[in-house]
Amino acid sequence: MRGPTAGERRTAQGRPISALDAVSEPIDGVLDDFLGRRLADLVELDPALEPVGRAVVDLVAAGGKRLRPAFVYWGHRATGAEHDDSVLGPAGAVELLHTFALIHDDIMDRSPERRGHPAVHEALAAAHSSEGLAGDRSWFGVGGGILAGDLAFVWADQMLDQASLAPEALDRARRVFTDLRVEVMAGQYLDLRLAGFPHAVEDDSRRVALLKSGRYTVTRPLQLGAALGSSDRLLDAALAAYGDAVGLAFQWRDDVLGLFGDSAATGKGAVEDLREGKRTVLMLRALELAGDAEQAVLTRTLGDPDLDDVDADRARQIVVDSGALQAVERSLRTQQTLAERALAPIAQPARDALAELAELAVSRND
Repeated sequence: MRGPTAGERRTAQGRPISALDAVSEPIDGVLDDFLGRRLADLVELDPALEPVGRAVVDLVAAGGKRLRPAFVYWGHRATGAEHDDSVLGPAGAVELLHTFALIHDDIMDRSPERRGHPAVHEALAAAHSSEGLAGDRSWFGVGGGILAGDLAFVWADQMLDQASLAPEALDRARRVFTDLRVEVMAGQYLDLRLAGFPHAVEDDSRRVALLKSGRYTVTRPLQLGAALGSSDRLLDAALAAYGDAVGLAFQWRDDVLGLFGDSAATGKGAVEDLREGKRTVLMLRALELAGDAEQAVLTRTLGDPDLDDVDADRARQIVVDSGALQAVERSLRTQQTLAERALAPIAQPARDALAELAELAVSRND
């Protein structure tokens, strides 16, 4: 189905719609429709299932940048394909997979909130209380949250399988989708392990960032979108080079925001990464550059579950004074430059759209 491109569509004020906005509004509609039907199916099984289904639906509705669906869409356009509404199904599947990952990530990180609302496991703990159930509400919330994440995972599969695309295109996309899922779980496990690994170095953290976030956020969604069209080896290599560079930058920006971001904008607390002992590139670089006394402070701070705001502020100041923050900001821009160079063989309008998305990934504040 031929429709307007990002450059052709305009806001109510007459401004061209951005590469992200071109996807976010239509994908919201597709997700709302799909999840409304899935929630109805669940309630038909048993009305008591409504809270767990509602928790997934509400998390998706609470926002998010829809960056991964945008990369699916523009990966497809990078093959030279015109706008096609049927690509929104696979793009939505990637967003639902992201929802699964967020739900489980919040449980593993003990995060109480997400996108300015209680995390899914906290919402289900509250449902335990409101329904007057017996037993440990917190443990119920954790168990229910795991199942809610699993439900989002299954719905992602269902959304992909129901896309109105040629079977061979969906088969190609399914192979990329499998790689994506394996890599994000591998990266998440390595991230858990890294938090307890006292001899971690930057290469360890970089590997985690690439698997857990970089390829899952950018590279594989791009390649999935391209697989729906007529990609070739040259295009796939260009998308991989761009995707890995932007994906690393995206995660490093996330690490900076996890330490210095406004929690009202990020939707997560500003001390959670410190309390969880995250060995990010930012923190590992600070440990390398700081003096002995400051290193000792950072070592005590990392992984302290009772860390207060005063000690967290002291750790942040050490990161700044050591030069680590400035060094990571330089690395972010280096990755962006590498990504933009990789776009040379990409046809318009996808080339400009992907350059715009690279800038967003590097410069975002949420």
